[in-house]
Amino acid sequence: MRIFTSLALLGLALVCGCSSGKHYVRGRGDVGQFILQHAVSFGGHPVATNSLPTIGGDWRYVQDDYGIGILLASSQYQLVQDFVRAAFGPPSNSAGWSVRDFGVAIMVQKADSNTVVGIYPPMSDEKMAQGIREMTQDMEKGTR
Repeated sequence: MRIFTSLALLGLALVCGCSSGKHYVRGRGDVGQFILQHAVSFGGHPVATNSLPTIGGDWRYVQDDYGIGILLASSQYQLVQDFVRAAFGPPSNSAGWSVRDFGVAIMVQKADSNTVVGIYPPMSDEKMAQGIREMTQDMEKGTR
């Protein structure tokens, strides 16, 4: 759980743009297929890939060394949650789908007026610690 909490913090920092060097890219097409494609490329093991629902609408994403963050409208939350559940099965815990159980960590949360999706490959404790240090430094820069 400690690892997933750290990943969730990294994801929120990634998606919320705490780091000044990160820029969002406008997504195109079905965000569900984008989520599935990246989860599989990070080592995820879906239980289903066919007959999954399509998720349209506007969305943006940002990617760094720690994973991918996706922003959608808050109204998309349940559609995204249902999609990930259909593709990967029930979440490991209340935080989402864990690397240990699914080969990739996936977080789906509501934050302000957005649905936030984080997709994270397995990473070492050292890499996770480095990400948390970078996030902390970025947040401190933002408060000065």
